[in-house]
Amino acid sequence: MRAFKWLLCLSFIVATGLTALASELEHQYGIEFRGSRSLYMNMKDPNDYVKTFPWSQGFQSSEYNESSGAFGGGLSILYKSRPYFAWHVGLNVIGTDSATASASAGTQVQQARVFTRAVELFFTANYYWNLSPRFNLEFGAGPAFYLASMDREKPATSSSVTSFYGAHGRAFGFVGTLGAEFFLSKGISLKAGGGFRLAHVARFKYIEETTTTSGTTQIGKIAYWNNPDGTTSFNTFEADYTGAFVEAGLRIYFEPKGDWGHGELRGE
Repeated sequence: MRAFKWLLCLSFIVATGLTALASELEHQYGIEFRGSRSLYMNMKDPNDYVKTFPWSQGFQSSEYNESSGAFGGGLSILYKSRPYFAWHVGLNVIGTDSATASASAGTQVQQARVFTRAVELFFTANYYWNLSPRFNLEFGAGPAFYLASMDREKPATSSSVTSFYGAHGRAFGFVGTLGAEFFLSKGISLKAGGGFRLAHVARFKYIEETTTTSGTTQIGKIAYWNNPDGTTSFNTFEADYTGAFVEAGLRIYFEPKGDWGHGELRGE
């Protein structure tokens, strides 16, 4: 059912664009480079994991930092298929964020940490509202696909919690954007704006190596929560990148009939 929903959404966006293809438009082809800052609304599992630290007897919590967002960047290919309408296809490296906690007992210090990072691949349909020859507003929305990775560290003295590294998860999501564009010349512009994404990665998988006298074996496992008694619950360890973001970037446009290898920039 979920796959059908995304197929229907993507089909609608493609059909909308194909109804009005244009042969030549000003600023028809372009590329965008940007930086961004993302805020997470509900990075619950990594934050709850370190909130419950320490697990060792005799240690007292001394510091806690939650996972709340990250700096990132990305690039997009821009294609205008008709006046006031363009496709944006690109990726964003959302960046690395961490939830950390420390505890101490005398001179001994222990830490628990969760590192998360993700890459966003998106395909959006965008409407442009031209307010002047040099300035316009734009609104965009479309599906996105997320590739995430996670490391969960525990103190060496804790036997009731599992550490894992390089765990990978993926999920479909959605991204909506609102921005403004100001042209420095005919072919170069500055873009600033923001938006909102839905990006909930519900499951992470990792490889666990076991060494015996007969050799080393690798077993694929799913990251779960651990109960205080050391047993594993059936609740998967998740990461939720859902939230607002802001971004700023530079756009470079090419001649409508120029190809990417030999086309001329429209700058002056």
